[in-house]
Amino acid sequence: MIEIRNLALQLGKREIFSGFDLKIGRGEKVGIIGGEGSGKSTLLDIIAGKIAPNAGEVKISGEILTVDGTVYADFSELSMVEMSALEKLKKALRGVLDDEKILLLDEPTKNLDVEGVEWLIKFLFEHKNLTAAIVSSDRYFLKATCGRIIELEGAEVEPIRVDCAKLLPATPSGEIPAVLEANGLLKNRDGEPIFKDVSFTIRQGQKVAFVGKNELGKTKLLKTLANAYQNHDNGGCLSGKIEFSEGVKVFYMPRVYTVAAARVEFDKLAFGTANFLLLDNPTACLDLPTIEELEKRLENFAGTIIFADEDREFIRAIANRIMDITPQGTVDRIANYDEFLANETVKLQIREKYKA
Repeated sequence: MIEIRNLALQLGKREIFSGFDLKIGRGEKVGIIGGEGSGKSTLLDIIAGKIAPNAGEVKISGEILTVDGTVYADFSELSMVEMSALEKLKKALRGVLDDEKILLLDEPTKNLDVEGVEWLIKFLFEHKNLTAAIVSSDRYFLKATCGRIIELEGAEVEPIRVDCAKLLPATPSGEIPAVLEANGLLKNRDGEPIFKDVSFTIRQGQKVAFVGKNELGKTKLLKTLANAYQNHDNGGCLSGKIEFSEGVKVFYMPRVYTVAAARVEFDKLAFGTANFLLLDNPTACLDLPTIEELEKRLENFAGTIIFADEDREFIRAIANRIMDITPQGTVDRIANYDEFLANETVKLQIREKYKA
């Protein structure tokens, strides 16, 4: 159990907490949200005893275990024999059977795929008497695990403006124009396919989410498409062809691991200069208010988007086409994310692709 009374903390000239109270009962799972600088991670550090407040009382009943999701960063660049993000998480939580423990989770779903998030949800559900304070910007995860969510006050969200360059005109027959053709793409690593037999046609206005367990494949395919646009070639694939239509203007945001780096990347997206966005995990380093602002901007973006992200609510809000990039080809469907996940044919195709 956690009980905080009249907490005050000032770092330099900046006041983080003043007169803050919080009580978390045994077995409660409480979500903590807020903007950048609102003190979410700092609050966990105070509970863990890493930071001493200027005033107030903090009472803890139980042994504390802290798990920081950022330790899983950059796992997409690991070789195939190294530990995945989910394996690292399972290792961190191994042996947590004692209901007297207090679990402090700081962005635990960062870099986890759907399977990993579902595993953690099940873990917390099964440990009903385990107390948890959870800092997260993953709305799906918070809704599934937390009986209560508190919001800390932070700075106002700076708008992320994403205007659209001129779109391609419709074909003479009125058909929506194709903006990207990919055929027979193959890329290996250590003699094993990262992805192969990747073929698709993307039409203007489609918002395509790359999903699935093949984290390296999603990131590498996005980078391959960006390189192909820049260099007018196949993007470094061993085989295959990538062709963007004339008039397409691409902005590529690579995966980043700090808030500062994310801000730099969004600043590069000059207003109205792109009509095709390639985004690799754009929400990974953003707080929840900023994610929601970005979500609105991308929903209203009139051009084309291909993106990968672990935030299920973000995918739900934006994507109208879902593509699982397996090492053995794609499972591709024009559908929203819930329809894709629930479709029995899709499930069968995915199982077959990952078994191959």
